[in-house]
Amino acid sequence: MFKIFETKSTEECLCDKYTHLMHKSYKLALTDKEESDRLNERAKKILEELRRMKYDKIDY
Repeated sequence: MFKIFETKSTEECLCDKYTHLMHKSYKLALTDKEESDRLNERAKKILEELRRMKYDKIDY
């Protein structure tokens, strides 16, 4: 009924973090290549963690 009282699972939190980092990396790619690469690398590490957890809502 109220989503504000539901807690997110670890996988959902990591998925949200991955999405946020990828969007930010994409936006920075035009202005700051080094920062974009750094954020992209962090997002890849999160994706690998999600794959290790066998999170079923990511595309391989």
